Amino acid sequence: MDISSICISNVFVSGFGPEFVHPEINIVKSLPVLSVVQSLHGNYRIGLESSVPVDIPEGCVFVAPANVTQHINEFPGSDGRMTVHWVFFDVELNGQYKLDDAFSFPLMLPPAHNGEISELIERARARETLAARMPYLSRLVEILLENARPNEKKKEDSIRLQTYIEENLPSGISEADLCAVLHCSRSAMYPLFRKLMGESPTRYINNCRISRAQSLLLHTDKSVADIASAVGIHDQFYFSRLFRNITGISAGEYRKLSRR
Repeated sequence: MDISSICISNVFVSGFGPEFVHPEINIVKSLPVLSVVQSLHGNYRIGLESSVPVDIPEGCVFVAPANVTQHINEFPGSDGRMTVHWVFFDVELNGQYKLDDAFSFPLMLPPAHNGEISELIERARARETLAARMPYLSRLVEILLENARPNEKKKEDSIRLQTYIEENLPSGISEADLCAVLHCSRSAMYPLFRKLMGESPTRYINNCRISRAQSLLLHTDKSVADIASAVGIHDQFYFSRLFRNITGISAGEYRKLSRR
């Protein structure tokens, strides 16, 4: 792909530690943005979706695309503590494609980048504004592109459908809405949706809702009820049950684990 423009947005740069962690806890999460995570002390084991988990040694960096389920175990150092920092962000290419739609990345970046990435993240964390962070984030994008493999371009229908769902999660999305986006009948919509997105409309939209909810739990102090409404679910009991079914833990437990 010839890249004519790059837009970086929805940036969250942070970290934790040194803190005590419990390796027996399996964290399941999915974020609506690209994740770049590095353990400075301690190790990770991570699997994406149903893939075989991979051990990420201390100092190494793992990359997780947006809206992909991450299964994570944390293994502290000999002192029982762990220190981690990360960048979560959206990167849009040519005003049309997200970076992790247009390219795929190795789960673990080559160790030769460890030192530079550590410095980039720490310098970005030390800056207050997005403008001041931009030089370090831009270099991080360069490193990702150096290690990327081009994906086949998503079909126009897939991009339009994904964009519509992301923009309309709070207001609710009906069968008629999806038929209008895809310009097809109800009977044709279901097989076409599955062909484009790889799963049923209900499953895909629910995963998007919980992914958005996880981001709000991590980045805001909104109540669980307010977050449920913000992602288009107005029955808090149903939201809580759906959240646990997808992630394996409650929304409150997720917030505590993620914010340690």
